[in-house]
This record gives sequence, C-alpha cells and structure tokens, in this order.
Amino acid sequence: MKNLEIRDIFYSYFLKHHHHKVLSAPLVPAKDPTLLFTNAGMNQFKSVFLREEKREYNRAVSIQKCMRVSGKHNDFDEVGKSDFHHTFFEMLGNFSFGDYFKEKAIVYGWELLTRHYNFSPEKLWVTVFREDEEAFRIWEEKIGVPTHKIIRMGEKDNFWQMGETGPCGPCSEIHFDRGENFGPGQLTEEGNDRFIEVWNLVFMQYYKDKNGTLQPLPAPAIDTGMGMERLTALLQGVNSNYQTDLFQPLIDFTAELAGISPDDKNRQVALNVVADHTRALAFLISDGVLPANDGRGYVLRRILRRAAKHGKSLGFQSPFLHQTSSKAVDVMKEFYPELEYNRHFIGEVILAEEERFNRTLLNGLKRFEELLETALAEEQKIIPGSALFKLSDTYGFPLDFARDLAREKDVTIDYRGFREELEQQREKSRTSLAAKQKSVQALENIDRYTTTFTGYTSLEEEAVLLAIYIDEKEAPVIRENQEGLLVFDKTPFYAESGGQVGDTGRGKNNSVFFNITDTRKAAAGGSGAFLHRALVKKGTLRPGDEVSLIVDAGKRKSTAIHHTSTHLLHAALREVSGLHVKQAGSYVGPDKLRFDFTHFKALSKEELNTVETLVNRKVRENIPVKTQTVNYEEAIEQGAIAIFEEKYSDVVRMLSMGDFSKELCGGTHLGASGEIGFFKITAESSISSGVRRIEAVAGEPGFGYVRENLGYFNEIQTYFQQKQDHIVDFLVQMDRDLKELKKKKEQEKSTAIDLDTIINSGKQINNIHTVIEFLESIDRKQLSTLADNVKTKTGGIAVFSTNLNGKSAIIVSVSKALTPGLNAGKIIKEIARQVNGSGGGRPDFAQAGGDPVTDFQNFKQHIVDVITKQVQ
Repeated sequence: MKNLEIRDIFYSYFLKHHHHKVLSAPLVPAKDPTLLFTNAGMNQFKSVFLREEKREYNRAVSIQKCMRVSGKHNDFDEVGKSDFHHTFFEMLGNFSFGDYFKEKAIVYGWELLTRHYNFSPEKLWVTVFREDEEAFRIWEEKIGVPTHKIIRMGEKDNFWQMGETGPCGPCSEIHFDRGENFGPGQLTEEGNDRFIEVWNLVFMQYYKDKNGTLQPLPAPAIDTGMGMERLTALLQGVNSNYQTDLFQPLIDFTAELAGISPDDKNRQVALNVVADHTRALAFLISDGVLPANDGRGYVLRRILRRAAKHGKSLGFQSPFLHQTSSKAVDVMKEFYPELEYNRHFIGEVILAEEERFNRTLLNGLKRFEELLETALAEEQKIIPGSALFKLSDTYGFPLDFARDLAREKDVTIDYRGFREELEQQREKSRTSLAAKQKSVQALENIDRYTTTFTGYTSLEEEAVLLAIYIDEKEAPVIRENQEGLLVFDKTPFYAESGGQVGDTGRGKNNSVFFNITDTRKAAAGGSGAFLHRALVKKGTLRPGDEVSLIVDAGKRKSTAIHHTSTHLLHAALREVSGLHVKQAGSYVGPDKLRFDFTHFKALSKEELNTVETLVNRKVRENIPVKTQTVNYEEAIEQGAIAIFEEKYSDVVRMLSMGDFSKELCGGTHLGASGEIGFFKITAESSISSGVRRIEAVAGEPGFGYVRENLGYFNEIQTYFQQKQDHIVDFLVQMDRDLKELKKKKEQEKSTAIDLDTIINSGKQINNIHTVIEFLESIDRKQLSTLADNVKTKTGGIAVFSTNLNGKSAIIVSVSKALTPGLNAGKIIKEIARQVNGSGGGRPDFAQAGGDPVTDFQNFKQHIVDVITKQVQ
C-alpha cells in the first residue's frame, strides 16, 4: 500500500464520519508563537481545547507536518540510529471538541485499523491508564480485546497534559505486535522492539489547576495522533521507516550519488540521517525558515551540518544536499505542492549553506589542530568543553569529528563541559524566542479590559474610558500636562500590528482635550485592550468619561497607501522572482514602506524595474480592494498568503485585489489600488542569508522622492554643464581619472623611499641579510611592495611595520631560496604576539596586525630574537 493510498483511506474514513478536513498548519506555528516548531497535530487546535476559540465544526481530521528537535519532544540524537525516530514527520489525527468521547474514539481507531487498513486484530494490543476503568471496559466489552492484551500503565506513558495547568486526561495506545523474532511476547511499561505504538488516543476530560487538583471538564474532548511513517512501515511490511516509499527513494538516490550500495550496513546510519534531514530541510525552508545563529534558523543550520557531516562519511567532498533536497520534493510534492513551488529556492538555500559549512569546517580544522597541540603539550591531554563548543558553534566543526581526530592522538574530550555550553546556548535561544514574542510591557489587570476596533469603517468614534495607566500602574485620574496610556471600550485608532504603525490623532469632550501619539495592543494574556498613548493638553480624565476619538486622517491615508502598496509589491515579487518569495517582516508607515522577503540573491536592475512597472500597472488598473471575514482554513484553501510568524485566530480577515493579490491581513487599506497614485522602489539590499529587503515610497511621499532626486540630478547637470544623456559617462570618466591620479601619486611616493639606504641598514643573522624597519606614512600595500623589493634585491629577509588607524601593520617577506628552512607564516605569528595580534600567510610572505608599535627599538630586538631562533 503506497503512502498516498494510506492518506486517502485515512481522510475518506473520517470524512465519512462527518469530520471537517483541516489543512496542515505550517511548521512555524501560525496560531501559537510560544512553540519553536509545530510538534503535534493538536497544536493548531490548542485554543479550541482551551475554549478560547469556538469553531463552526466540532469534529476535525488532519495530517499535520511536525518537527521534534528541541525541548521535551527531542528525537534529534536518535535519528538515523533508531528505525522509528525522525526530525520531520507527519501526524495523522482525528479530534473531537466536546462532541464524541471515549467509546467513539476507540471504535473509530479500531475500525479504521482492522477493517480499512486490514490489521489483524490478533496482532493488536492496547494500553490504558491504570485508573481508567471506562476505557478498559470499552476495549474489553465493546471491541472484544482479550483482557490479557489490555495493559494498564502509569502516568508517564498513559496520562497526557497540555502544561503544568490546563486540560489533561488519560490516554489509550494501540500497539502492533511484530512477532517473536523481535522480542518477548508481553507488552510492558519498559517496552521492547516487538511492540510498536501505532496510535495514541487522548481522552481530555479534566482541568488541572495550580494546586494539582483535577476538575472534570464540562465538554470532554478527543485528541489522537498516529505517525504516518510508522503506519506506512507496518502497512508496507518492512522493519524500519527508512525502508518505506517515504524514505527509500531518497536513500537509493543518495547512494547512487555517492557511488555506494544502498544496502551497505556500515553506511546505513549515515544514509538514514541524510534522508531524514533532507526532508526536514526541504519542509523547513519551504515554510520560511532560513539558516541563522539563533532560534529556528539555528536548528535548521544544525540539521544541515549534521547531514553534511554524515555525507562526508559517505564519501561526499563537495555539496550534495541541494540534489537530495530536489529528490525529497519529488517524493512529497503530490501531497505538499508547495514544495514544488519552492524547489529552486530550497536548493539555493541549501547549496549556499553547505558551501559555507565546508569553508567553516576547513577553518575549524585549523583551530582544532591548535587545540590538539595544546592538549598534547599538557599533562592531562584533554580538550576543554568550552573550546569544543566554540569550535562547533562558531566554526561549525562537529563534535563527532573532534572526537575521532582526538582519539587518533589519544586525547580526551570534555563531553560534560560541552553539554553545559550547549544547554546555555539552547537557553539563550529560548530566551531570544521569548523576547521576540513579547510586544508591549504587560500592565497590571490589563486582561480585564477589551477594546472593540471600529476603524475599518470610521475615523471618529464616541467612546468610554475604561482605564488609565501612568508609569505602567493603573491610575484613577490623568490631569493636564500628564502623559499616560488610555484604554477605551471602542476605538477607531489602529494599534501597531503586522508591521503597520499605530494611529495618532486626538480626543476631546466639552472639558478635555488630549493628543494621541501612538496606539498599541496590550500583551497580557492575549487581551483585546488597545493602549492609546496620550498627552492631556487641557482638563482631567477619569474612567467612565465619554470622549470623541478622532484619527489623524492624513497620516492614516498615507499609511494605507503604503500598506496596500506592500501587498501589490509582495504579489509582484512572487510573479517576477518565484513563489518561494514570502514576507519575512515589514514596516508600513506614512513616510515609506520596508518589505523583507525570502530570496537568495540580489534582484538585478532589470528585475527591480519589472517589479516596479508591474506594481504601477496594477495601480493604474484601479483594482477594488476587497476584504472578507472567513475561516482560516477556507482562506488558505482559496490561496491566501499567511505571513510567516504572524499569529492568526480561526476567523481571519482576507484582503484581495482581483486575482493578483490575496493575503490575510488585519491592517487598514485603501478602497482601490488607484488611490496609491504612484509607487517607487528606493533601495534593495540583503539583511541576512536568504532574506532581502526592498524599501519604497508611494503616493505623496513617492512624488516627493522623485521631485527631490530630480532636483539633485538637475543641480549636478548644471554644475558640470553636461547634457542629461552625457552626465553619467562624464562622471564615470572623472572618477577613473581621479583614481589614476591617486595611483600615480602613490607610486611616486613609494619610489621616493631610498631603497638602497633601507637595504644598507640591514644586518646579517647567521649569514642571512635581514632588514627590519618601521616606516611612517605608508599604507599596507606600499609596505608589501617595499618588503618584496628588498627581499628580491638582497635574497634575504625583510620585516617592515607601520601604524595605520590606531593599529600596527607588519609584513614579513622571505626569499624563496630560504623557505625550505624558514617560514614567514611562523615568524610573523611569533612577532605578532608582541603586539597582542595575530597573522599568517605563505612560507615566503606573511602579514599581521595588532596594537600600535610604540617602542620600535624594543620591538626590533624582539624580531631579531625570533628570526635568530628560526635560523639556528
């Protein structure tokens, strides 16, 4: 049974039983930014289980993309060694939100496995929570499972909870018996390889409070999870997930690339790791995660480097993962078509990162050799964990490599120290993620208040003041000339969100007038309160006062112009550069827009012109801007783009401009694209690996930008008295002439140095003519040229130094005839220590830098000592 048929059977069964089909959420949770990655099928339903959301359906079925590489659910170290653990995997699940409970969940699970997947009932065993008599009775009496095959287990295996507090409940697991060849014939809590967990049924029937007390939930729920990879292995009759049609094509392809047999037992772990990690890389990059030094990007980088390291053991010396990623797309694209859209981008990201890893690996090897030399010189012969971690974290040098090379020299590795440093890094990553998730400082009792936003249809509103905050504390009053945060029952002021700045404006009644300088959302507990930063100009305000709130219409309109332009820009970039383009951040204000997007190379002048032309064409078409409130799943099914790392509720606002642009967006927009008037790109740049940035202006700021720059251009034309079509060539030629003149002056300056005098100042060290000089007002290039000239004429050694920009520059040049015995690189390393610097180079030429040389005579004597030691 092929994996696509397994998926079809699963969906068909639960659709027949009136479950709502829900698309897989992204690996970066769109609805729960507290998670590093989506790691279970229930993640996207968390708010429903917590009763924070109510959906139009109370039964759901999904096949969810998952990653488990950090925290409690961390299978990273087992990947490749175990037959059933992975970084990326798929979770099949059915869910009930207060509808059916234990009996139907058990019946559905048993019926699907035995009647539709044709598992033999004799091969299935079940576990229940030791205190769950109801589940035990259903399995025994309703399903007919023999009592000896229903195993009671403790909390560790058969009781699930969402967190320290919250919904929780007992579990019941269905296990498959692979036969006596795999172990003893009894399923126990200790477990063995004979019994493979197939499906976990969670009966969410309690709420655990802060004291650990369990209270019955008014509407018990069902959450189930069945691993696609394990199910496929069992249905295809193989002993390992890696032997299924989800992995075997990747393993065969990798083996063929490496020129080895896919059945080579000695290389099976490496082949498994490459297959698993390649899938993870493809899906992560497709969902918008890019290599970085922290957070999700750091995890991706670790996965790639581990795969590349195992590739070395397979014989790969050059990058290869971009090729295996394309094969992963071939295997999975039918069920996940977004992989096909992003195929080229996935390959580009992986290739660039693997090339970078190869470079850092080479640098790391040099550094490791230094650590090895130091360890060999010491009595204990151990490499510190802190040094090993720096080697891994900074240079990308895998611990496995370090261990194997150290073992060859009988040197010990400080594993404990390494693990301590690694845990500190993980904690730093978690802290960084938490800091990114925090928007506005939480205020006391802020979760008591909710503000209704009315600003989509009106710029004025009569509102009641609910609360006042001064210095982050709730206050009973705010007086004239005081500044504070105001919370109203409703407001037309847009609160900063999704890259769009908050509205400004004013408020008033018969006795009070105040300016609003910013609007933001409160952070505490997902509160719906809007915080209006206000300065009272006249009168006094107290909670309960009624006021008129008036948005600055000009600023709102200019901001809306840039926000609608951002949507057109996003769509144009996807059309010109490819569907892999995704928004990775933005700023939308009245003055300009800034748009960050996933793309791996700079846009050419022609591409930028095409994008700009396309946006302006859509502006002239005056396309109506249409907004709809729809379910999240429905919007995604219609092709709407969800922004990376943005949090969405179940009901979303979808904004579209014809067939050209369709996105989820809560911002304020124009009524039609023609209101933009004019759009102009002002800059394109790189902000990180795989992320580009475009800055642009539109509307009145766009016109002002063009007018100002044309003014500069006209001034330049007038000053140099050049025609418009000649001015660029004129300035380019002027620049070339100036550079040539500068070069000529530098050559004249260099030749002004009396070479013979410098040569004659040298001395013999063991019959080698050695010139050591400190020169003022000379740059590094001149210093190098002079050292080489002296070396050539004398056939000896030249050591020249100078001070540049507060640092020393040192050159050592050795005649090639002397290099069999002398090495400029070794000499300069010893010299550089005197100025707290470092350097290196070839045997005949090396350079270094460090602290400024303040006492040349002392420095010169140190150089003489170093060279004397080298030539003995």
